[in-house]
Amino acid sequence: MLRGNWREGVRDGVHFAYTCPAPRRYVHQWYWDSCFHAIVWSRIEPRRARAELRTLLRAAGEDGLVPHTVFWDRPARWRRAPLYATLTVRGSGATASTQTPLLALAWERVAEASVDAPGFAAEGLDGLRRHYDWLARERDPDDDGLLSILHPDESGLDDSPKYAAAFGWMQHDRPGYFVSVERARRLGYRSRAVMAAGDRHVEDVLFNVAYALSLRALARLLGESPHAAVYRARAERTERALVERCLDERSGLFFDLAGAAERPLRVSTWSALAPLALTGLPDDVRRRLVEEHLLHPRRYRAPAGIPSVAMDEPAFRAGFDRFRTWRGPAWVNSAWLLLPAMADLGYETEAADILRGVLAAIDREGFREYYNPHTGRGHGARDFGWSTLVVDLVGRIA
Repeated sequence: MLRGNWREGVRDGVHFAYTCPAPRRYVHQWYWDSCFHAIVWSRIEPRRARAELRTLLRAAGEDGLVPHTVFWDRPARWRRAPLYATLTVRGSGATASTQTPLLALAWERVAEASVDAPGFAAEGLDGLRRHYDWLARERDPDDDGLLSILHPDESGLDDSPKYAAAFGWMQHDRPGYFVSVERARRLGYRSRAVMAAGDRHVEDVLFNVAYALSLRALARLLGESPHAAVYRARAERTERALVERCLDERSGLFFDLAGAAERPLRVSTWSALAPLALTGLPDDVRRRLVEEHLLHPRRYRAPAGIPSVAMDEPAFRAGFDRFRTWRGPAWVNSAWLLLPAMADLGYETEAADILRGVLAAIDREGFREYYNPHTGRGHGARDFGWSTLVVDLVGRIA
């Protein structure tokens, strides 16, 4: 299936090679999708994994911005540009927004698998450093260690109900989203200017978990370089900030912070569980996420995967919604992030049991975009690339 989703060619003299997420629905290159695809390719054909990540880094701007979406087939024109955060309404080859910053983590995983290309680990260091320096410089204007997103889809969780109170009529599934894009476009997508011009921005927990994980990966890739300590210290700072500023002591969940006032967005979604993946956090904090939420039968312990919204939330919707995603169905990438962390904490049996539910849904429904967590029924796009993360997941905890 992944080979069928593979796209390769040349645009404006630049060679590209990547896995489109779903051939009939998502034909472009998306940032975190490519990271997930590369991780799976590293177990099957490391050559393609390297090509995928090289292509993604090749799309980065000189300042270090890695785009949310890259249009390798043809530039965005009037039909496409309003739907994407491009710098101009005509002719942009990529968005001016970014996405969940997992690139360094994926690069490390692929480097570990590249025994036939030992130079790959060092090959991307300059570009990776530019990217993570750009994030620190442009997305943390209050210098508190937590990065902000400008649009809901920058976290990858486009229509999650957790954004309702922060973005209001400018949510991803509302007409105001186009107004939000146009306002940012007029400001040249200068991140600090966009945040200063309005209060619709969020210090997103999942985005910052990915940032911290990747900073630690980048530090490991740098090895004995004196630069390694810089990225390790940034990761530690972000992890502390998540605990000090986002952790809700009463529920044990981590909530996003909205706007300059940093108002907690108290909606239980799988993003609120994501810090479980950070091994530098206190074990008691991580265990609460498992015992009080992931294994709770009325919250996240469903028969087929991990729901994207807690089942006891009013906004929870288990099945297909034509214009919305991330409102309840289970996605494979959430299991991929959380289950190995559960196993590492000693919940091996429970993690394996959840994995069996994911495998049963895939065996019955194929590689779908997402699944009903109650029934395992597949929804959304077919032949969905990152659902193959189950291959890596089985290799890590089964």
